[in-house]
Amino acid sequence: MGNSLASFLEYIWAPFLAIFWYFVNRLTGKTDELEKTKAANTSLGRVADHARELDKRIDALAHTALPREEFKSDIASLHLRLNNMERNKADKIKNVRIHQTKNNNDNG
Repeated sequence: MGNSLASFLEYIWAPFLAIFWYFVNRLTGKTDELEKTKAANTSLGRVADHARELDKRIDALAHTALPREEFKSDIASLHLRLNNMERNKADKIKNVRIHQTKNNNDNG
């Protein structure tokens, strides 16, 4: 019995190794593919530089209904107003009362 188990293990290790190797190759292939498509920090820096350059060009054109400085200040003042409204709303809540009903075991 022990001899048949040893011979079985002697013949079965190769297919298990082949299956394991197949999955390792697929996994490394997928990670390599992900690494290829991942953006590098230099790429992201270039995109940010291009966005800043585009913003400067739009400012230079001044081809909008409102000047960009006025628009930017309007957005900033809107954010400030919303923050003030939120603070005022929080300031108005002073007392929180919790009412609990008494549990009576009355049937009536």
